[in-house]
Amino acid sequence: MKMKKERWLWEGGSGKLLGKVYYKRNGKTFARKAPGSYNKIPTQKQAAARERFMAANQFAKTIIADPVLKALYEQNLGSHISAYSKAVSEYMRGEV
Repeated sequence: MKMKKERWLWEGGSGKLLGKVYYKRNGKTFARKAPGSYNKIPTQKQAAARERFMAANQFAKTIIADPVLKALYEQNLGSHISAYSKAVSEYMRGEV
């Protein structure tokens, strides 16, 4: 019964409550365990991967900020992927 109450409380919303994170995707509300904090120093490979992902994020933000480029990225997309996701994916694969 607790889960039904949480669903009702968060229908159409997002945020963190009772150790869970609620979010919407394609009009549906989902819940997952809230991430824990970490304070370990990353390895060199982890640090490099994080830097690369931050660069991919910046690239994708640039793409979606430009209406023309965003429209190009939105061509031939399925319902489960966004222009942002496609741009990050291309950057990470080294296609840009």
